[in-house]
Formats: sequence, C-alpha cells, structure tokens
Amino acid sequence: MKNLIRSISVIALVIFSLLSFSSCEKEKSTTIKITVRDANNALVIGAGVNLFVDPLSITNTESTIDSKITQYKTTDYKGEATFDVTTIYKAGSAGVAILDLEVTSEGSTTQTVIKVEKEIENTQTVYVQ
Repeated sequence: MKNLIRSISVIALVIFSLLSFSSCEKEKSTTIKITVRDANNALVIGAGVNLFVDPLSITNTESTIDSKITQYKTTDYKGEATFDVTTIYKAGSAGVAILDLEVTSEGSTTQTVIKVEKEIENTQTVYVQ
C-alpha cells in the first residue's frame, strides 16, 4: 500500500512539473541595432550612440516601458551599436515603444527616434554629417 501511494505521488509530481514548465513561454529578446554612416555612406567607427526616453515627449510609451531608460554605446568596427532592451518593458505590456537616439561623431550630433517592437531585433541606420 505504501508503495502504491508513493508511486502515485511521484507520478503526480512528474505530471505537475511537466505541465508547469511546458506552459511557460520564454520571452524573446528585444534588441536595437543602430548602424551609423557618414554623408558618403561610409560606416562610422567610434561614434557615440545614446538611447533614452525624453521625459518631455512621453506619450503611449509611458505605460509600456520604464521611462528612466538611458543606455550609451560606441559603434564597433562595423559601425554598429547594439542594445538589449528586453528588460525595459513593464510587466504585462505589449506593443511599440518610441525611444530617442542621439548619435555623436567628430563634433557632429544627430538626433532621431526609433520605434521599438517587443521581442524582435529592431534596426535603424543613422547618418551623421
């Protein structure tokens, strides 16, 4: 009798574990890849790329993401700066966020925005003069 109860308990635990883990879908990464080019369309290495939320222009983004986000990267040998922004989304949020970009290279600054969709790689090319 004890063996039967123990076997049933083990089987129930295994079934519960399988159901618990299989029902959780892992969140995919949300990344932003910025490519910086100059007026001649050449890749710009070493440009500063600042990603942030402008507190004066928060609209629909306010309910979607953490409005205090600020990340800074320098472009690599491919003229790219990549940001992982998976954790900026608030729990239960979905949809699109609008983030500000400021790119600086050799004293020149370009400002623009990027539309960020959750769980994909978002890409944008920014031209500096």
